[in-house]
Amino acid sequence: MKANWKIALMCMTALAMVACAEKNQPNDDSNKPSGGGGGSTPTPSGTYVSPIQINDKSIADWDALGTKVAVAELPNNPLYTGLKKIMVYADSVCINYCIFFVPAEMPSHTTVDAMHIYMDADNSDKTGGYWDQFDGPDQGNTDLMFEGPLWDDNGTPIPYVPTVSYWAGALNGEGWLWDQQETSTKIGASQFVNDSIIEGRLVIELIPWKNWSNAFSIGFDIQQNFESVGLLPQGNTPNGEQIGRAQKLLVTFDK
Repeated sequence: MKANWKIALMCMTALAMVACAEKNQPNDDSNKPSGGGGGSTPTPSGTYVSPIQINDKSIADWDALGTKVAVAELPNNPLYTGLKKIMVYADSVCINYCIFFVPAEMPSHTTVDAMHIYMDADNSDKTGGYWDQFDGPDQGNTDLMFEGPLWDDNGTPIPYVPTVSYWAGALNGEGWLWDQQETSTKIGASQFVNDSIIEGRLVIELIPWKNWSNAFSIGFDIQQNFESVGLLPQGNTPNGEQIGRAQKLLVTFDK
């Protein structure tokens, strides 16, 4: 599918004017990320208010979004069981996510343990790769990979502020072939809710990618010691060995 350049141009114009802000929160130091809490991203003159807060220790605001939220849940017979459910909502400013994980699958934590977000950012099967974990009409179509820790070396939750890499391999190829890009330290923020939920966001304007369409697809994994323990979306694995590849979760921008 080719990217709709008119929609992409409108999106980037809007992004140049605004950035994410917490609902009814002042833009001051009290909202900066710390200790696994989210914090706000600066916004000019309060021109944009995010429908999702990430410093309130609650996910209740997702309920009001209804069918605008894309959801993927663990199948009956998965290979990796560490992630139970993902929810994603995106408008023209932020990509918001909510991750439900299984603490028992991650008994210890260090900065080596990472969450990855994989994205078909232009909604096209003619770019990208990384067929290793996700299926697609032309096998892999992942353009971007976000990578960052969720805990420090003491096991304390920290905000998810990932690096971003472009797919650097062959079209629809396999392998860990990524070209890391320079990104802003304000690209992401997150909070832990209870002991099994991570709620966060990515600021679209700060993602080094310009070919946005009116939709994108996304997938998540959490790894420990460089091995996946949770993955969504994921298909069933009847033989208990080979991963059940599924297509990434399709998300349409709410504009």
